[in-house]
Amino acid sequence: MNNDYAVKEVTGKDTSIIKQIACLEDKVLKHMENNGKKGQLFTTGYDDILEYAESDENTVMVAVQNEEGNGYSNEKVIAAAYITQGQTPFTYNDITKYFKAGEDYKEYVREQYKDDNEYKKDLMETYKMKIEAFNHAKRIILGEVNFENIEDYLNKEISENGFHEKSELRDKLNQYMSMYIMENYGDEGIKKYEQFYWTSAEEIFTEFNKESTNLKEPLKDYENFLGIQKNQEYEMILKKGQLQIHEEPEFDEKKYYSANTGNSIELDTYITDPENRSAGLARIIVYEGIKKHMDKFFSDPSNEAIFLCSTLHRDNLSSKYVSEFFGLTDSLFVNRRQGRDREVHICNIPRENFEDYLSNMEKKLAVLYGYNPNRKGNP
Repeated sequence: MNNDYAVKEVTGKDTSIIKQIACLEDKVLKHMENNGKKGQLFTTGYDDILEYAESDENTVMVAVQNEEGNGYSNEKVIAAAYITQGQTPFTYNDITKYFKAGEDYKEYVREQYKDDNEYKKDLMETYKMKIEAFNHAKRIILGEVNFENIEDYLNKEISENGFHEKSELRDKLNQYMSMYIMENYGDEGIKKYEQFYWTSAEEIFTEFNKESTNLKEPLKDYENFLGIQKNQEYEMILKKGQLQIHEEPEFDEKKYYSANTGNSIELDTYITDPENRSAGLARIIVYEGIKKHMDKFFSDPSNEAIFLCSTLHRDNLSSKYVSEFFGLTDSLFVNRRQGRDREVHICNIPRENFEDYLSNMEKKLAVLYGYNPNRKGNP
């Protein structure tokens, strides 16, 4: 292949390039399925790619070659990558939510409180906040769709797709709930929402009624409220959307408990033309996207660390190797969609290490793939 290509960031004005990216997605998907690799790629589509390109938080990078003929020059897309950051908490693209579930995380949150009753107070008040946000989201959603109640909408989702993570209902609920909490409770409310997101009324009811618990007012007043909530709509949503972690992680999850959509970069999608490939091209465009986000993130002196994340099909070795190339070697094996398990990869980079990290990546790309646009060193 001719290695004469240019790497560039796509803007919302680059509609012809975005159309090419959408076509490239379909081409790569067909190629993978023809080679028996079904379920390893889910296309984003023109509208979502355009939204990424127009967003201040997200980035679309491409590699293009110039094609000339009949007196014109045209840029042909041969690879593309989406780098996402700043998503709404607990919606589809929030990978960090998988690390805020399970008994270890519950114990970690409890350890942040010096007083057990203060922990229970926040636990209960956050649950009430979630119910408030849920009712707000429900009113908006029922005004948008042709359903009289959430239960009918939920049953339709379950019958069609098992209420997987890309379901319209699930994503809208999380989006509207998060927005409501941010607008009404601010950063502290979002922090508690993340800490107690997976907590159900039944779990709280059990917690409050342990024999060893010495409840103080007004905690006792919450028991009737919990008893009522145990069979309500929000509980159905939590139950149907439960996270499954299939394997015990082989790393200390605590170092990722502080990850959130604001301080995390997701290596969302990276594809190359199966008929026009160049060694390292996916790594090169992903690197340029990561570099842009890291430079911007650490320009704020209050930001201490950034997290790099990706999700991939366990059998998709090419994506696995790209993730590992950038240091995303810790992973959870989860059920993130109905019947479609995923590996969630992650790493963290402290402020004091990020310049060295980028410099080392530049050297690797120069030595391994001859990519050295800034002509640093003498690879």
